[in-house]
Amino acid sequence: MKRKVFLALALFALMAVGLYAQTEADFTVSKSKDGKSITIDEYKGKATTVNIPAKIQNLPVTEIGGEAFRNGFDITSVTIPSGVTSIGNSAFLMCTRLASITIPNSVTSIGNSAFEATMLTSITIPNSVTSIGNRAFRCNNLTSVTFQGTIPASGFNASAFGSGNSSIGDIREKYLAAGGGAGTYTRPDGDSKTWTKSASATAAPTSATKLEFTLTADKKGYIVSKDTGSVGNVVIPDTYNNLPVTEIGNQAFDRNSTSINSVIIPNSVTKIGALAFQGWVAIKSVTIGSGVKDIGANAFAGCIVLDSVTFWGANTRFSDGDFPEGDLLTKYKAGGAGTYTRNGKTWTKK
Repeated sequence: MKRKVFLALALFALMAVGLYAQTEADFTVSKSKDGKSITIDEYKGKATTVNIPAKIQNLPVTEIGGEAFRNGFDITSVTIPSGVTSIGNSAFLMCTRLASITIPNSVTSIGNSAFEATMLTSITIPNSVTSIGNRAFRCNNLTSVTFQGTIPASGFNASAFGSGNSSIGDIREKYLAAGGGAGTYTRPDGDSKTWTKSASATAAPTSATKLEFTLTADKKGYIVSKDTGSVGNVVIPDTYNNLPVTEIGNQAFDRNSTSINSVIIPNSVTKIGALAFQGWVAIKSVTIGSGVKDIGANAFAGCIVLDSVTFWGANTRFSDGDFPEGDLLTKYKAGGAGTYTRNGKTWTKK
């Protein structure tokens, strides 16, 4: 009897400090327009350790909405499930005791002030992330940041890690100077505004973008004319010689590359030429900027293991034959901007 009473008291104590699993009732949610996914609109629970469910109402959770956890003063730890693709503006703003956050390798965008004024001392940003908003990580305690992939300059807000008197230093500049430098960056004394890149076991493989450019006919921009040995996670720059990069030329990447993992195409590009990436047989993911209006014939047709395509815009013209087999065009016309993944011949919007 004493043992049962002790166990009951122990369980009650654990629940009192918030160490229990969340239920659907702990969240206010909304469905996507197509009724196929869930956005977390508000956290109503009392747990200090929060494990966001992967599914609610038997639908996948794909977004953490704006201000969903704002002013969650008692929350100390949050785990975001795989499948979530965006973290909204001010989602965890003023969670002043939040010291641990797990971001899965499905998140592509982190909104303005998403984690501003938290107690985070370290953060790992997965290689799926292509956009970090203004003051997203304005945390004075932050001393270690690990980037597992490459983020385009256009998607990395200049004040992502602070602004004005509250800035914690030059991490963005050091990151960009390292060529989209995946790895771990630290402030050596925990207070200095100077960040230093160090080796990290969790850093992404070596990446390098090596390209040749030619001027457009009107001499107002540049065309990516040839790849000369890019490897890893490749980021097409949005400018070259102080002019916008507006096109990727026909067959620009026409080679049997087995050395690359992904490619990010910036918003400045308006056209992707025919057969542009058709020889990149190992590429697994592509991010296509919102400025791209036309994709040429068979642009990605030879990318036989390509199974993730993210469109930043909703008005890109292409045909099914421009990508590996499947119904991507139909799904994109129905779903618009977002990330699409392929299973066999079927593409599904996350």
